[in-house]
Amino acid sequence: MSVYTPVSVSELANFLHQYPAGELLDFTGIQAGVENTNYFVTTTGGEYVLTLFEHHSPTELDYFLALMQHWTDAGIPVACPQHLHNGRMLSTLNGKPAALVARLPGAHPVQPDAEQCAQLGAMLARMHRSGRDFPHYRAPDRGHEWRLQTGARLLAQGGFPETALLRSELAIQQTIPFTQLPAGVIHADLFRDNAMFRQGQLSGIIDLYFACTDSWLYDLAIVVNDWCCQPDGKLDQSLVQACLNAYQALRPWQALEHDYWQATLRAAALRFWLSRLDAQLNPRAGDMILQKDPTEFRDKLLQRIAED
Repeated sequence: MSVYTPVSVSELANFLHQYPAGELLDFTGIQAGVENTNYFVTTTGGEYVLTLFEHHSPTELDYFLALMQHWTDAGIPVACPQHLHNGRMLSTLNGKPAALVARLPGAHPVQPDAEQCAQLGAMLARMHRSGRDFPHYRAPDRGHEWRLQTGARLLAQGGFPETALLRSELAIQQTIPFTQLPAGVIHADLFRDNAMFRQGQLSGIIDLYFACTDSWLYDLAIVVNDWCCQPDGKLDQSLVQACLNAYQALRPWQALEHDYWQATLRAAALRFWLSRLDAQLNPRAGDMILQKDPTEFRDKLLQRIAED
């Protein structure tokens, strides 16, 4: 569990008085996530998620919350931000920017089936299409340049055995024309634990705090590398096709996207291997920290290379 900023009952109760959310009944830290502090909050007015942001600036957070409202208004089932009595969506708690959002119904899929992958693919296409009308821009914080720079820094630091793999993959990644791929607003972290299903239907998409402008294909590759993989990291082609067919029915690919799909799958695997490896080699201080295993995405990268 990642809880970097503890919150007491009285602190949370006072915080909630800023919202038309009712009185505090219960709250507990969320056993997921590695970037921010998150709590489930129950009040007399409903069920919510409280997030205390550990890194983002208020300007970035205004972007995220505005995007959440934009997608909510477009019928995308994202967590809707709650408005304070003064109309704003962003507040502070214990010295950290904080937001309260509606807790969405459903449960995370453990082993997605073809129908769930198809629903997620179609929803991602809807998010990408709807995002065309979103007027704000945010640069990616785990994009192509970050991957190259982080990889070079970790190679210089050492302390892990896969330096040859990383060095060769960084060279390959520099050949991908990311700036020429169709781009727009992306989720950038749509893993299974950031989606919920209820009674067989996709009921919620959460954790938009990596959202940015980047390649739509890259966003889809992140999804496929998590939703459509077998335990050994190999792709389940029936799941892949279910996801891609549903996505392309709403947003067909351009020719360049077909050409660089496999390379983009490798880029998406590299991104999460690097972030997890960096967290392992350079751990952050915190009260309760969830540290994810980098070997999962190292193995997925190796599988994507073998499939190329």
